[in-house]
Amino acid sequence: MKIGDKLRGLRNEKGFSTIEIAEKLDISESTYRRFENDKSFPDVFTLDKIAKIYDKNFTDLLPEGMTIINNNNGEYSNNAGYIVNQYLSEKLIEQYEERISELKDLIRSLKEENAMLKK
Repeated sequence: MKIGDKLRGLRNEKGFSTIEIAEKLDISESTYRRFENDKSFPDVFTLDKIAKIYDKNFTDLLPEGMTIINNNNGEYSNNAGYIVNQYLSEKLIEQYEERISELKDLIRSLKEENAMLKK
């Protein structure tokens, strides 16, 4: 099962709306909906917050087939031997680039508003 399906199922099971969960995570509703639609992947910290909301373990929310094991050297990896961060890095980069773009738009908008207020 994909992460989005798990998130949607847990949310519906608990009776939360997407707005309520987004507010608990301090993110926009559209960002949370992208998580549920598997268009974006929550970063590790957000995934941990989501798990806590539902009284689940972080690993319960990971995609099917991704089992975390703690190697002797302390690194966490999936059963194929890849470090979890390597698995997530591509999605996280996309997410951060998207967030940076949103913040740049916000800055541009605030600068325009500031300029208008100065007149």
